[in-house]
Parts: sequence; structure tokens; C-alpha cells
Amino acid sequence: MKTVDWTDNLSLNDILKPGEQDEVILLKDGHAVALLTPFDDDDLQWFERERDPAFLASIAEARRQVEQGRTTGHADLKRQLGLD
Repeated sequence: MKTVDWTDNLSLNDILKPGEQDEVILLKDGHAVALLTPFDDDDLQWFERERDPAFLASIAEARRQVEQGRTTGHADLKRQLGLD
């Protein structure tokens, strides 16, 4: 992990270059104000998915089903599929 001190003449390149492979903590007056972390296409897909209202609703529904006992266990599923 690297740190970069914020200054008025700090460029975007000054901030991003040290973080190409590592996380970077941006400091202003000695206090952390941001954490920059490398982000690839897989991360972007998860980032988008985790903010998708339909996905969040499906997770909430799945949790309700678990709470209500409306799920099928692994052993029961194997039996239902004839995989015993």
C-alpha cells in the first residue's frame, strides 16, 4: 500500500500512477481522505451487479425464502434429480 499527499498542484496522474498495482491512500493534511484500489473488468461487473435493483430484490427474496424454510437442501435436491 502506498500513500500520496494531497497538494493543490497534484495531478490525476500523480494520484493514479502509484496505484497501478497497489492500493493508494490519499492524504490531506496528514489524514486519509480516499482509498484507491486497482479495479479490473471483473470488479466492474460485480460493482454494477451489486447496485442493480433487480439483483438486490432477488437477494432479498432469497433471504425471505430461507427465513420461511422454503428452500431445498442439497441432499433433497440430489434425491429429486435422481443423483443418489
